[in-house]
Amino acid sequence: MDPVKSVKMGPNIVISGADKAQVELAAQALVAKGAKLLSKVEAMGRNWVITCEDPDDRSREVKVVKLGMQLMIRGPTQQVVAQKAQELVERGSKLVAAPSEATGGGWVAICDDAGSVYKW
Repeated sequence: MDPVKSVKMGPNIVISGADKAQVELAAQALVAKGAKLLSKVEAMGRNWVITCEDPDDRSREVKVVKLGMQLMIRGPTQQVVAQKAQELVERGSKLVAAPSEATGGGWVAICDDAGSVYKW
């Protein structure tokens, strides 16, 4: 029997396998770790598939606030703040202040948004 496979897709995890019970069991293990189920178990070809949030993904906790022509990126870890800052730099912003620990907890980075063009 094929093993159950878990694939990270953005902030979510897709669990698939040939045995419905094994897929449900893997999903319940993630729910026990704090994940939220996003779909029910569904047949997809010969496999069963279910989607849930990644309980370890903290990227949703990042906040971006526009202050004049600058963007303040605030989040719980240096990694997620740096990732969001890099995403903004790739879209045309200029990194003004690299992620640093903020007073009161968390991390903050600042980007200059002047001249940025966003393609939504």
